[in-house]
Amino acid sequence: MKRFLAPLFVALAVLVALLFVVAWLPLRQARDAWRAGRDAEAIERAERWSRLRLWPSSYDQLLAAAYLTAGNRAAARSHLSGRPWRPVITEDEVARRLFAKESYDDVLAYDAAFHDDSGTLYRAAALAATKRVPDAAAALRAIDTSKVDAKKLAYLQSAIAGKVAWIVDRNGTSIADAPDFAPFVASLPHGSSTIETTLDPVVQRAALEALGKYRGAIVAIDPRTNELLAIASNAKENLAIERQYEPGSVIKVLTGLNALTNGVDVNSMFPYVCKGELMIDGRHFGDWVPSGHGKLANIDDALAVSCNVFFADVGLRLGRERLQSFMRSAGFDDKTNTGIVDVPLGKLLDTPYNKFEIAFLAIGLKHESINTFHLAMVASMMANRGVLTAPRLLRDRRSILGEVVALPPAQAHVPIGSRAAAETMIGAMQAVVTNPRGTGRRAPVPGLSIAMKTGTAGERPGLQALIVAFAPAEQPRIAFGLIAEDAGPAEIAGAKIAHDFLERIKGRLQ
Repeated sequence: MKRFLAPLFVALAVLVALLFVVAWLPLRQARDAWRAGRDAEAIERAERWSRLRLWPSSYDQLLAAAYLTAGNRAAARSHLSGRPWRPVITEDEVARRLFAKESYDDVLAYDAAFHDDSGTLYRAAALAATKRVPDAAAALRAIDTSKVDAKKLAYLQSAIAGKVAWIVDRNGTSIADAPDFAPFVASLPHGSSTIETTLDPVVQRAALEALGKYRGAIVAIDPRTNELLAIASNAKENLAIERQYEPGSVIKVLTGLNALTNGVDVNSMFPYVCKGELMIDGRHFGDWVPSGHGKLANIDDALAVSCNVFFADVGLRLGRERLQSFMRSAGFDDKTNTGIVDVPLGKLLDTPYNKFEIAFLAIGLKHESINTFHLAMVASMMANRGVLTAPRLLRDRRSILGEVVALPPAQAHVPIGSRAAAETMIGAMQAVVTNPRGTGRRAPVPGLSIAMKTGTAGERPGLQALIVAFAPAEQPRIAFGLIAEDAGPAEIAGAKIAHDFLERIKGRLQ
């Protein structure tokens, strides 16, 4: 009998061992999915194989981590059951993921269930981040400093002492209490991380000085990198992002780019004679110059004088669907992720119901709105020869331990117009500044080539001045949008503000 029992016990032992191995392999696969950031896959695998009740505490540890990093605290609660016999992940791995989300209470809950030596510094940091400073200090005193990263420890100690800024400019200088950045900073959620931005204090100051007495905003972008250099507002609110305006004639840049890209034979329309009105379905569509602009030789002339009649005519040839579709491709009815905050862009307010209203859509009146941030994106798109790119505001975000927990999101580069069409429109934007009748003739800065479009919108006497521009036109280093409230026609105050802004940063552009 004993001869038969011995092989049986061996077979059973092998079978049990195989079961444990079989259960451990999917646990490792689930862990690898979690480490790759695929929380849903990790949860699905772990939940399925945990039903075998092999390695239960290890599965609980992984499921607790995955549910917490997925943001499902309720589901994680039943798995916070105690330290596993065979840990599948270390506590600091989980803490790093949760620190990136600033989920410090979850860090402490996980630590209470699964604490190991790797998590001691994170425990202290989470206590500090949740304003439990005495507890954080006690946790620090209990740490064997020879077993932790000295740089992280020093960073945490500085953070607890209030010596680490929560938001800095591109030079690493705190802007949390800087008056120049106050409206922008006030609009952001204040966490315990340190946010390193791309903002340039010199460009920010130049923008505010250029705005002067006019309430408004300037947003500036380096089109080479699409990093945001300034988000300047001289009001308590962040006008650059939070306020939408009728765009007016700056939209003619998009209408022209649309037509040249999408098969409208614009050249055949010239010479074009503007008599101050266009008959549309028996109705008089008037120009902003009642007597008209006379004979226009080419699109440079048409954009330079900002002829409503010509661009309304172009809009009718495009039609409503192509106008609205192209505007959406340029960001309307969308938002953009800067890495710090999602910014809403311009809006299409309604659908023009006849040709007369389509003409207004084509020249930026009545049917759309825009903010200064979006204007700057349009300027940068033109500087990049028709390629629209999401602007970058975040350089990195660091936890209370000084670890980089977030990098900027990947930038999408979307060609919305052909390069040839963009070059044609850029030539016309330069004519806005250089043409004796150009609406941007008050903007030139000696030694600097500028591409610009002005726009005037709103109701008298409170007209808004809008500008999209970039410089130097050939190799752009700055692209910007500006809106000045109650400034009157853009060719006067708006162009002057643009000139003053570029004059102040001219040394950086040559």
